[in-house]
Amino acid sequence: DLEIFGGDLYLKYGDVSDLYRDIVDLYKFYLDKRHLLSDSFPSLIRMSLRLLCEAACKETSQTSLDKYIGHYFPKGKKNLDQDIKTSMANQNVAQSNLLQLLHTGAHKYQAANNIDQTIAMSYIIGEMLKLSHGK
Repeated sequence: DLEIFGGDLYLKYGDVSDLYRDIVDLYKFYLDKRHLLSDSFPSLIRMSLRLLCEAACKETSQTSLDKYIGHYFPKGKKNLDQDIKTSMANQNVAQSNLLQLLHTGAHKYQAANNIDQTIAMSYIIGEMLKLSHGK
């Protein structure tokens, strides 16, 4: 099983850190109980990623989620190793479509059930959070 956010994040105290920890717990619950859960359960994790990004945006000087992504995505991507960049490319996660993938998670539940794509999204979101909210 892939590790959400690519591993532990150490974030400043606040709503973003609380949401991050809740998403990690939700993912652990999914891994432990997926045989009991519906096929659409991964969409809850995807929706949570959007909520996390919106909270992070609100706590920065960025005026919109699109601007938050535009500011932190390129810097965060530089911090990723080649294996993770390849995983992101294989799952079609790029700066140009991350906002759409987050919106899809909130509105189109079937499309948001791809847990591999959600984990690939979490890698870059984790790096963005380290930059905007890291200790």
